[in-house]
Amino acid sequence: MKSSSDPKTKTKPKLKNPLPSEEISSYYFNLTPVMLEKFMEIRTWIYELSESDDRIGELEECLKWGEPSFLTPKTKSGSTIRIGKVDNSEFALYFNCKTSIAKEIALEFPELKCDGKRALYFEAKKKLPKAKVIICLKKALLYHQRKS
Repeated sequence: MKSSSDPKTKTKPKLKNPLPSEEISSYYFNLTPVMLEKFMEIRTWIYELSESDDRIGELEECLKWGEPSFLTPKTKSGSTIRIGKVDNSEFALYFNCKTSIAKEIALEFPELKCDGKRALYFEAKKKLPKAKVIICLKKALLYHQRKS
């Protein structure tokens, strides 16, 4: 019998933060393996930020516009973060276009592919710039805290 860590098996990976619904699971597990790995990496960072900062608090993970989205319903500290596939080689983090989050990211990190309005784009096959992505996620998760 193969172990669940064997890459040849079709078992879903064990997650520290279980997927909240079958719809969200379906979305993630219909991604290519490379894209799934990146989405799970970002998802982990979002949950780690919420666990390490009481201002963010508990997250709600749901589908918005058919894509995984993260909200801060209890503290209302943040603006929604959505992660979605653009095509087979690119995905994006989407921020509310009525906020200044994407503009701030574009100004602070001109080397990142950010449209300055609502999206930060990544190539699925490239390593994610962890420190910069975490700063971007924190900007969104604490957006309303920063604006008050």
